[in-house]
Amino acid sequence: MRWSQVVSARTSETVEAPDVPPGPGEVTVRTAVSGLCSSELPAWTGHTGTSPTRLGHELSGVIGALGAGVYGWRVGDRVTGFASGAYADAVNVPADALLPVPANVAVDEVLGEPVACVLEALARSGLRPGQRVAVVGLGFMGLIALQAAATHAPALLVGVDPVPAARELAASLGAHEVCAPEDAPEKSFDVVVEFTGAAAGLRTAGRLTAAHGTLCVGGYHHSGPRELDIELWYRGVTLINGFTPQRHRHLAALSEGLGLLADRRLTLAPLITHRVGLDEVDRGFRLMTEREPGFVKCVVVGDAGAAE
Repeated sequence: MRWSQVVSARTSETVEAPDVPPGPGEVTVRTAVSGLCSSELPAWTGHTGTSPTRLGHELSGVIGALGAGVYGWRVGDRVTGFASGAYADAVNVPADALLPVPANVAVDEVLGEPVACVLEALARSGLRPGQRVAVVGLGFMGLIALQAAATHAPALLVGVDPVPAARELAASLGAHEVCAPEDAPEKSFDVVVEFTGAAAGLRTAGRLTAAHGTLCVGGYHHSGPRELDIELWYRGVTLINGFTPQRHRHLAALSEGLGLLADRRLTLAPLITHRVGLDEVDRGFRLMTEREPGFVKCVVVGDAGAAE
């Protein structure tokens, strides 16, 4: 078994060791793809070098072995879900943290964990047919959110992002309109979903939310305090924290997202724009930070993904 681990700031190494069989209640998943996530950047850029750190939590792959007490799964089943240390050829995962990948979806074109996070956030946003909806931030998560929001039959669905290529992709994935943040109409949307993870994006999202509208903060904010204008209170805006620590809620949201993928109402195929090998994790993180034109998401490809 090989895995990648961070050993110092911005530096990873690949380690090879004997396979570890799955424990009770676990399965071994041979990795197809594991997504690089912005939440891992602090661990990569700020590693002190005191001990190695294994990263990777967005996993899809194929079951290679079953631990004791695991029922309902078979070797060869294609799965996605929640893992730790998934930048590896294979990883042992609790069986109850996985769901099956639909038969008509390529296993290397699905990442269950971020889909679950997005669908869970939207589930608490009160989306109903006929609403005016804006998605602020058209990165990987935002473009998933935009596609999922489109399934709720909004009267208007607007994608907001400063990057022209991101807006162009959003228009091809179901946005009725797209615009730069400075061009978005203020106080016009019943539901605004923020997926920028940045202070400026959160300010934009608040500015767009109508009186008695809903602002869902779905972005991963990890770089210091955030402020919201007190005017949101005077407008009667409902604020939703799009994060949950509860696994059962994530699994319910993932089940919904996998249904959308199976029904061709959601796709990650055009969002996975870059792929790197297990020995290239550092290059993947650099691609994420540099964000060349057209970049949306980078994944680490494992042996099961190469076989697809």
